[in-house]
Amino acid sequence: MKDLLTTGCACTFALLCVSCGPSGDSGKNPPAESKEALFQRGHQLYLSGHMTEAEADLKAASAIDSTYVDPLTDLAQMAYEAGMREEGERNPRRLSDWRSARELYQRAEKLGYHDAAAYDRICEISLALEDDKAFLVYAKKNAERYPYDRQYYNLGVAYYAVEDWNNVVKSQREAAERFTQSPYLGAFYRQTGRAYMKLDRDQTAERTLASGVHAVDARLAALKKNGASSNANELRRLTDDKIAMLLLLKRLHTTYKETDKLEQVERQLKDAGYAK
Repeated sequence: MKDLLTTGCACTFALLCVSCGPSGDSGKNPPAESKEALFQRGHQLYLSGHMTEAEADLKAASAIDSTYVDPLTDLAQMAYEAGMREEGERNPRRLSDWRSARELYQRAEKLGYHDAAAYDRICEISLALEDDKAFLVYAKKNAERYPYDRQYYNLGVAYYAVEDWNNVVKSQREAAERFTQSPYLGAFYRQTGRAYMKLDRDQTAERTLASGVHAVDARLAALKKNGASSNANELRRLTDDKIAMLLLLKRLHTTYKETDKLEQVERQLKDAGYAK
């Protein structure tokens, strides 16, 4: 009887130990989240405006795989937007955020991300940081990969910023020939004329600017014929560039004391709505 009681107690104790002991799954870490899952959650948090949580998930996804482009581009855009929220063009916080954004875009670009908007952002930030060399590098890449009118315009601005007058002329003359119906048409001629003036080729500059005014007048007439209201922004840009070209012509005619040409330019400025 005593043996039975002892055995029974032992069995009861064994059962209690089994029922109260650790389960088979305890002590194991939960499975790690994949980089894709972290990115997707971070992306949705970013879209919904939860920036702190989004940044944490996106950085975690990038930490898993430094060659994963998607979180880099989201982080870059977030840094760019953070800079935009800071008031003042030279605000140190804005410039710091934009440096971070540019670095992230550059990392993504080296990994094969060649989106036109990313090149635009890098160019914009480089201009804000007064980094003319970087602006030119990415303006050239943008124009090579996306050979359109706006990219050519920015390329001309970039060449001008580093005082490469010959390449300003080359790129903007090519653009004026290729994009005859572009809203940047006047800018192509304007930048070419300015570069010729820097090269001390004033007569060529005068011919270029006069041709530019004529080309813009023709384009403005065509747009107005098609309905000015639907092309308001283009009309404004073309008119502004026309006025800028006329002012350059005025400077040339004043320098060389060409009274008749100067009077003509004054009339054209007045007709264009320019107020001194």
